[in-house]
Amino acid sequence: MTPSLESSKTGPDVFGYYRTQVEELLSQKEKIPHHKHVDTKKSSTEIIGAELSDLKKEKLNALLRQCVLDSTPEVDEMQSRVDSLHLMSQLSNKKPSTLPTNAESVIPEDPSFKEVEDDLQLLMKSDPALVKEIVGKHSSDLLARLNETQQQLEKLLDNVVTTCRPMSRGEKRDLQRSIKELPGENLERVAGIIKNHYVALGKEMPDDVFVINMEEEDNILLWRLHYFVAAVKSARKLAS
Repeated sequence: MTPSLESSKTGPDVFGYYRTQVEELLSQKEKIPHHKHVDTKKSSTEIIGAELSDLKKEKLNALLRQCVLDSTPEVDEMQSRVDSLHLMSQLSNKKPSTLPTNAESVIPEDPSFKEVEDDLQLLMKSDPALVKEIVGKHSSDLLARLNETQQQLEKLLDNVVTTCRPMSRGEKRDLQRSIKELPGENLERVAGIIKNHYVALGKEMPDDVFVINMEEEDNILLWRLHYFVAAVKSARKLAS
């Protein structure tokens, strides 16, 4: 097996660690100036931490920046495992008789693959069922790790948006309109955000997740949806 598939160890829980750090930071008592009115003209980046002191806001920013830096190696490692599984899945779907004699036509130019290409080719020709079993096992392990990572990331993002000010009625109307304008593939993510939030609160999911009352939903869910919509719009502008 390639090094990226040698172990099913979970690895460091980066998002879980920083979620705990953010929770601890936000739990610290401090005197925050009372805002007499809601400033709806601030940009999205200024809304996060609106209810925090400048010192605590800087600490929160530092934690989030470090979280991105520390999570990059973990993301790269999981990407490497996905690439390895994709390669092995391709090989396992080929008939042994059709496997190329020269592995370079299938194996990418990577030193880690070069070390095992001969063994992999031999294994595919002698026991393709075993290769499929290995692919299935590591696929399950990777999926479990991705699900756990997603759950921790969802909780971290929920914690971050607790620092946002209450959303105005005008912003809620804009959000509802923007969600309706999203492409179908992005609506699936909207449904996922709503579902995860309801599950975390122990609430029953509505029959139609897209028919929600913006006036009744809590501030955390509203801002999570707001930032997702903003991210989609930014991505579409960059792609155009």
